[in-house]
Amino acid sequence: MTHPLTPKERLTRQARGLEVDRVPALGGWIGGARVLASIAGIGEAEYLTNPERGMLLAHLALGVDGMVTGPVIPTALEQIRTGLVQEAQFAGVEPEALLRLAGSLPEGEREVLASFDAVAEERRYRRTIEHALANWGGIQPIPTFWEIGGHFPLYTEFGYTAFWMACALYPEAVGKIYWARALHSRERAKILVRLYREYDLVPLLFCGEDVCNNSGPMVSPAFLRAHYFPTVRMIIEPLVDAGVRLIHHCDGDVRAVVDDFIELGFSGLQGFQYELGVDPAQFRRRRSRLGEELLLFTGLSVSRTLPFGTREDIRAEVDYFLDITEGGRGMFLFTSNVSGVEVPPENLIEAYSYLKTLIPGQRRPDPQPQWPGMSLSTTRREHG
Repeated sequence: MTHPLTPKERLTRQARGLEVDRVPALGGWIGGARVLASIAGIGEAEYLTNPERGMLLAHLALGVDGMVTGPVIPTALEQIRTGLVQEAQFAGVEPEALLRLAGSLPEGEREVLASFDAVAEERRYRRTIEHALANWGGIQPIPTFWEIGGHFPLYTEFGYTAFWMACALYPEAVGKIYWARALHSRERAKILVRLYREYDLVPLLFCGEDVCNNSGPMVSPAFLRAHYFPTVRMIIEPLVDAGVRLIHHCDGDVRAVVDDFIELGFSGLQGFQYELGVDPAQFRRRRSRLGEELLLFTGLSVSRTLPFGTREDIRAEVDYFLDITEGGRGMFLFTSNVSGVEVPPENLIEAYSYLKTLIPGQRRPDPQPQWPGMSLSTTRREHG
């Protein structure tokens, strides 16, 4: 490159498969108020006076190019995580609750869409985008709207047991819930297509609900293909047609359904759980439905390397990502999930600073493929 690229140029060119001056870095999933304060170079008390500012200062210090919208912003020193679904909260909920919900929904598309408030949805998206553009100091927003990736996790409303039983007993009813909600989200996607053009956003969108746990798909792939995946395709089609690259979050053992994600129109993957045997190198040779090389939001391991690795382990992990992407083609450095409070801030600093020393396209003469975290000793992994 003849001149350093701006973050927006770097992200956009990488999304389009063009030459970049360095591999782009992403942020937004760093947990722990103390971790963020340390990276930002401010005291804990100062961080707590304005947690969003502290989070932003940390990411500016790391030098990220982009950040997911709705970034993690811990508001208390002891805050560990949010969004936990506890089955005890759904005691007494039966699968018939989903059957009743499906029965209450209109049968026709026009009737379902009659309750869609396009003005309110557009206002919500605009607020998110404009806040990021005005306040993130040049860090580019990576729109992250989970409703665009489908509406699979009904277990957050009914609990796992009732949800799983309903999928087995009343699959058509569960599919009707997905269909009705997807009709609304398809309209949201159409709104987003306009806003991408209006705000000239980086052509990336991150989404994708968890359909897998550590054992594989939570329900059978046959159920997903019959009742869920068609509704996801319906939602994302306007964005895919508009040239936005959609990245699917990959929690759990997703190997059985990765090809489904790609066939639906997703052209990138993120969030690999290496400890389950999910290796991004397995997916590198696949191509999107439009024939594009896949984009990989290569996730720094939040369960092994980041919390328990040395500086050498951190560098080896980044090297691994460069190796499997032929020197960084289609690669964006990110975390595999939200990093925990136990992660030493210096490990995150090391990963992001080391990335900036690497030349895109330059490959090690004798790369030694090594899954992230697999080289850590048992003692260091278990006891830090």
